[in-house]
Amino acid sequence: MFEYCAGPGFIGFSLLAHGLCDRLTLADINPEAVRAVRATIAENHLEDRVKVYESDCLDHIPESERWDLVVSNPPHFDGDHQDYREAIRLVDPGWQIHHRFYRDVKKFLNPGASIIFQENSHATSHEDFVQMIHDNGLTVVDVFPKAAKKVPRPVRQLGQRLVRRAMMPVEQVLMKTGIERLVKDNEVYRTLATLPIFTPKQFYFIWSKAVASSS
Repeated sequence: MFEYCAGPGFIGFSLLAHGLCDRLTLADINPEAVRAVRATIAENHLEDRVKVYESDCLDHIPESERWDLVVSNPPHFDGDHQDYREAIRLVDPGWQIHHRFYRDVKKFLNPGASIIFQENSHATSHEDFVQMIHDNGLTVVDVFPKAAKKVPRPVRQLGQRLVRRAMMPVEQVLMKTGIERLVKDNEVYRTLATLPIFTPKQFYFIWSKAVASSS
């Protein structure tokens, strides 16, 4: 499997640890994140099962890579390039990170491969991505959990600006992935994260696949 916009690889390493994949590939544009992944690989002697690439979207990933499953928790909020510079993990200007992924991913997919992206309903609706998925020869299999009544776009845009601004100070601290690793490896954090008050309710998932060739 492959984790896109992987950061320190929390999703990918969790799936590997639970036996849900045999081999793992990760990629991120942030060199700090790549260094954190390499440390995890070395500390757990996973050199024969895990690879990591420092890559702007999929641009620097060898075309020899092939995946059965792709997962990602990508940047959730639209914004301009100044927003992106201030909070690279939060902001996808004009959804270019999504567009570039869906444009380029097909060449890496094994037959029947699935793509599952975690998105944020405070920032988007699945309808924001359906067309770009279809335009690039993929099909949406499911969206789950089913979205609540759609919030009008102006209200949603205001909400995402407020949420983004509130999260930016935290994100700027956690941009140092060594700090993020320390925080999220902490037993107190892991316990608090399971409590209902802290469990994220705003996320939804888009499951897509490559359209089977008629040949």
